[in-house]
Amino acid sequence: MKLTSKLLIPATFLTCGSLSGATINSTGSDGFGVSSFNSGGIWGGTAPTAGNDYVVGAGHRMRTPADGGSYTFAGDSLTISDASPSGDLVGLSYKGTGTTGIITVNNLILDNGSINHISGAGDVMNLDGSITVASDSLMYAKQGSINILADISGSATITNPGADGAGRILSFSSTSSTFSGSLVNNGNFLLSDDAVFNFLIGASGINNSMSGSGSTVVDGDFILDLGGASSSPGDFWDLASGASFGSTFTVSGFADNGDDTWSSGLYSFDESTGLLTVVPEPSAALLGGLGLLALLRRRSR
Repeated sequence: MKLTSKLLIPATFLTCGSLSGATINSTGSDGFGVSSFNSGGIWGGTAPTAGNDYVVGAGHRMRTPADGGSYTFAGDSLTISDASPSGDLVGLSYKGTGTTGIITVNNLILDNGSINHISGAGDVMNLDGSITVASDSLMYAKQGSINILADISGSATITNPGADGAGRILSFSSTSSTFSGSLVNNGNFLLSDDAVFNFLIGASGINNSMSGSGSTVVDGDFILDLGGASSSPGDFWDLASGASFGSTFTVSGFADNGDDTWSSGLYSFDESTGLLTVVPEPSAALLGGLGLLALLRRRSR
């Protein structure tokens, strides 16, 4: 008798198509008029799909669709990696039009990556979802404004290298970001009303900050983590010495003194300098003053 065997193959393996759970690396850059945000261009011919993670590699560029529509990236994550081989204008480049369209990436990871605006001066990149700044990266509002609606997390440095002219503004608008890295703004930056920027305060002079040679306007709120802060009188931290503060600015948990200063216990923030300082408690200041007065009296005898 002839024996035969049957090989049972699960039905899931009989279906052709790309496998899920894969990491898909870019194979090059989008050319003029081409976008791989929702097509297979730089992804080996297959458009991004749920279940896969996507990486725009070193020196590569992915453009957004060149119209005024709203688009959501379909992959589980999008990592924009090493921008350094080809400079600032690689990574994720905005080519949309108008002011109302929203580009959403629900898990955008910047790993020495670049987000940049290379469309018209009147076109606004509205970027929503969530952004993790895994290592120092760029948000370059070069040819037009970039409005970051997304929550931002991470503790690396974000740099806005500059702007081609006035009105090209990088703005943060999230009210729930946990980002505690530094911002270096050499162009135009706005912390929008009610948006938050977090500062992690350590020993005197140890903190993240807002700095740079550009115009930095703060209409939103500072949140200061003082859990590890030193407390010796005279200790200070430069949070945003070059910034301008609007009428809606607040320091969360601090009292508004009505003279552009904010205070909480030993700590005082001054809008005119952008500095956080430790000031003596009133009782300590009084005792110090009495001691000085007694010393002066002894010397006058």
